[in-house]
Amino acid sequence: MLSIGDFARYAGVSVRMLRHYDAIGLLAPSYVDPASGYRFYEPVQLDRAHTIVALRDLGFSLAQIGTLLQGSPTALALQAMLEQRRRELEEQIGHDLARLADVERRLRLMEGEGTMELEFIEKPLPALTLAQVTGHVKDVSDVGTRIGPMFEELVRRIEEAGEQPSHPGIAWYSGEGEGLSMGAGFERPGVPGTETGELGAVPRALTAVYRGSMAHIGEAWQELGNHVEHLGLTFSGPCREVYLHTDPDDPDAWITELQQPVA
Repeated sequence: MLSIGDFARYAGVSVRMLRHYDAIGLLAPSYVDPASGYRFYEPVQLDRAHTIVALRDLGFSLAQIGTLLQGSPTALALQAMLEQRRRELEEQIGHDLARLADVERRLRLMEGEGTMELEFIEKPLPALTLAQVTGHVKDVSDVGTRIGPMFEELVRRIEEAGEQPSHPGIAWYSGEGEGLSMGAGFERPGVPGTETGELGAVPRALTAVYRGSMAHIGEAWQELGNHVEHLGLTFSGPCREVYLHTDPDDPDAWITELQQPVA
């Protein structure tokens, strides 16, 4: 038999971890000295220990490993768990790559190398009367997950009223303390089941046309905001997004005009 220290060395785990495996019923010693409490293992148990270590390295939890090692795991059971783990890793890698790309974009913006080459135009904005649905978020980071469903709900209500949405769609945003009020609308007021919203005429606004996915529209707003400050202007009133082109099959082809009232 092997002492717990020798077994730990051959198994490639710590003594503390072996005690934990014993406590949760994953790998029990073959003998425990009743007088000293010392644990001893049979060399044949190294196979099980090596299997546990290998599965841990693949990212399986101890609970999953315990389930897998109950009885004699079949090749099909192991294959199923490995395929599930592969899917989890692929999803995790996808999220991590997206975060990495976002970090790189933000670094380029901070370094002045990743501008979107937006063309800023100052112009007045017309008064609009909208058929709309409205909402409120506590943080601007929640806008992306809310505005799309709001438009979907608005379209559903308009179609239930026997009408069709007009073009283009318009969203507006107004800061209130730490939160943000928002609306999704079409210029077709009086539709049953929708709210009627009024956007007043704006004598002076800074605008820019952004081409690309909504996933990165925040960066376009960041550039527009920086340009407002560069010109020595101040933000004045709710901003608007006018969705000039929206292809559900190609989000990168969307065209959106950003409109920020200024003074």
